[in-house]
Amino acid sequence: MKTEILDILRCPQCNSKFTLRVDQRVGEEIRAGQIVCNGHPQFGGGMLSHHYDVEDGIIRFCQGFSAEIVQKEIEYENTTYHGSDRLTDPKLIAGFPDTLTELWPHTAHFGPDFRELIDRIDVRPGDWVLDIGTGPCWSSRLLAQRGARVIALDVNEANFYGLKTSDILFSAHNVYFERVLESMTHLPFGDGTIDRITFNASFHHTPDHDRTLAECFRVLKPHGMIAMVNEEFGSLRQRLFCPESTSDTGSHHRIEYAEFDASVKKAGFEAEFYVAEHVRKKLNTKFSVVGDLVVHAIESVPLALKQLNSALIVLKKQRSRRSYIAPIEQLHVESGTVPMGALQSHA
Repeated sequence: MKTEILDILRCPQCNSKFTLRVDQRVGEEIRAGQIVCNGHPQFGGGMLSHHYDVEDGIIRFCQGFSAEIVQKEIEYENTTYHGSDRLTDPKLIAGFPDTLTELWPHTAHFGPDFRELIDRIDVRPGDWVLDIGTGPCWSSRLLAQRGARVIALDVNEANFYGLKTSDILFSAHNVYFERVLESMTHLPFGDGTIDRITFNASFHHTPDHDRTLAECFRVLKPHGMIAMVNEEFGSLRQRLFCPESTSDTGSHHRIEYAEFDASVKKAGFEAEFYVAEHVRKKLNTKFSVVGDLVVHAIESVPLALKQLNSALIVLKKQRSRRSYIAPIEQLHVESGTVPMGALQSHA
C-alpha cells in the first residue's frame, strides 16, 4: 500500500480514519505494517480502536469473511488452482488477459469486453477506481494503465490467482495499484470517495447482491458509476432452453435478471444495458453493413438484450436514497455506541 489510500479508507467497524505503523517500506510502498483506526468512545469511558495488518503490501480487512459463500469460494480456489506448471507461469500470467485462452479457451472474450468497459465509463487519470473480485488482477492492471488510482479488492490473496499476483504485474508492466483483502459486501471506504467501480465476471459471486449494491452506492461519489461484464445473469431464454446451466462451483451462482433489477432500483441506481464487445463483433460479422443497426435495435430493447449470454451493464448513481442503514455489527450496540454517520443520508 501507499499512504495516499489512507485518505479514503474508513474502519469497517466504526467508520473512523486510520493512522499507519510501518514495519517495512520499499520505495513508496508499505510492504508490512499495520493500520490502526482512531477509534470511538466506549460506554463507560476510553476509546476502542481496530487494527488491520498490511502484509506483502495488501491491506487485510477480512470483515466479510464469515459468510459461508465466501469461505466456499476461497476453499474452491485454493484446491483447484493446482496440477499444472502453467498455472504458476509468471510470464503467462503477466500476459493476461491476452494469454487467458492458453489456460481457459472459453475466456477469449474477457479482455476485449473489459477494455470496452473501461472506455464506456470514461476512466480518467487520477480517478479512484475500485475493481471488485479482481482475482489475478489483470483487470486492475488495465485500469491502472489508464492512469487511474486503482484498488483491487478480492477475498483471495494467493499468488498466481489472487491479490499477490499483483507483484508479477507490477514488474512486467511498470504499474501500481492498491490491494485490499475483503468481501464485496464490506467496502472499507468512506462515503462518496470512489469515482468508478468495476466487476468482471465477479458480481455473481456475491453473498448478498442487495448489500453489495448498497455498499457500492454508499462509497461512490455523486454521479459515480458501476460497470460490469461477463456476469452470470439468468434470462427467460435460459430458463426455457438451458435450465441446467447454473454452475455450483465455488461461490459461482446465477442471479436472475428480475432479482438484479430489483436490487439495482432498491440501491438507487439507474441501469443501462449494452451489447458486450465480443457479441457486437459477432453481430457485425454476421450482418455486415447493417450490423450496427442490429446492435442498436437490441440495445433499444433491454428485454431482448437480456436474452444474450453476456451484456455490458452500467449503473449510474443519479439520485439519493433516504438512508443507509449500517450492518448491525457496525453499530456496536454491545458497547453502547453508534458510529457517527452510521444512520445518515447519503447523496
